[in-house]
Amino acid sequence: MDSENRNKRDLPEVVADILITLDKVQQTQERMQQTQERMQQTQERMQERMDEGFTRMESAFNNMTTAVLDAMNRQTARYDTVQTKQTGQDTEVRELRERLENLEKVVYKKAG
Repeated sequence: MDSENRNKRDLPEVVADILITLDKVQQTQERMQQTQERMQQTQERMQERMDEGFTRMESAFNNMTTAVLDAMNRQTARYDTVQTKQTGQDTEVRELRERLENLEKVVYKKAG
């Protein structure tokens, strides 16, 4: 509508036009508010998913750390067991050598 026709409108027409425009603005505002609420809900869901993901990642890291430490402890225990056996065997060999030397001395004394 051109400006000349606009100036000729009567008050009820102008009020009706304003009310129609106001209604459209309110509807647009409501849609925007609904969109904002949906976006907020989406953001909250994404935050929850991220938190759950971080929790799972932390748990996996803790499990891996525990597994590595357990493996290291088992390896250390095996090493200690082998070392203890080896030390025991070394002691046995030393004792047997000493006994052999003592027996040799006794045999040489009796032979000589």
